[in-house]
Amino acid sequence: MLTSSAAGALAAPFDESFYDVPNQQPAVPIALPVVSVRNQQVLLHVTDELLAGSLPLLCDVDVRVSLSEEQRGIHMSRIQSALQDGAAASLSDHAAAIAGRVRESQRQERVEVRLAARAPLVTHTRVSGLPSPDTVEISAVAVAGRAPRTTQAVAATNMTACPCMQGYSLTDLIRETGLSPQDGVALLTRVPIATHSQRGRVQLSVSAADPVLLPGYHRLHEVLAARTTLTQELLKRPDEYDLVRRAHFRPQFVEDVVRSVASGVRMLDIDGDRLGDLVVEIVAESYESIHGHDILARVEAPAADLVHLG
Repeated sequence: MLTSSAAGALAAPFDESFYDVPNQQPAVPIALPVVSVRNQQVLLHVTDELLAGSLPLLCDVDVRVSLSEEQRGIHMSRIQSALQDGAAASLSDHAAAIAGRVRESQRQERVEVRLAARAPLVTHTRVSGLPSPDTVEISAVAVAGRAPRTTQAVAATNMTACPCMQGYSLTDLIRETGLSPQDGVALLTRVPIATHSQRGRVQLSVSAADPVLLPGYHRLHEVLAARTTLTQELLKRPDEYDLVRRAHFRPQFVEDVVRSVASGVRMLDIDGDRLGDLVVEIVAESYESIHGHDILARVEAPAADLVHLG
């Protein structure tokens, strides 16, 4: 093993550029749009009303750096240094700050940082009023460069009931009980009508050039909770029936989930002056219970186009 003095003597004949291998000219001078550091986690102190304050969250990290044709590689240690942040901030602010530090240290044109974490969330059941220890996915994407942009997103698990089969179930009910068609239709708003249900995932994202314009993760979760039926971990039997009942009273295709959440963007109460730069993306997935396939629906639109939806 070399002593520090021996290592210093060995290094003496070479200047610093000899050891800065990533900064050397590549053998093949091709610019690379993306070089990514991924499959890593970092502990960050995240603040948001959704978390009822500040919590340490273990976040998945994906750092993407554009690399010019004149540089051989990225500087890994500089990226690791840029990820270290002991301050408490929103996840989107953390992403923007890390992206800025990485771009400055790498001296490249564009940097994109993606952070994602499962956040603990205590909700209360609607019937028994018991606290339910739930989780939601929160994420942030920040781009540093000529066109900076920051995105906040919340994803949650939901339950949907298929609208198609309720018509057939209602027809059977009318035939078996002798009800009139009018009385049968009235039952649709009074008792759950049989159909198949499925678990799904729905995500609402909002992006802006200025992170100050973003509404906050708690507001995004409020929209999801209002526009589809979110699941809970702790459900006593009355709570379980209430959840199933609500899902059947509001039967939704995955397409309905996306459109319903889109119409809830107005709940974010974004000032008209701030709407111009905001872009909304909604993605919903349905993990079909009676089929071997799943279904996904997605929409992306300026917030200004959605706030007037009914």
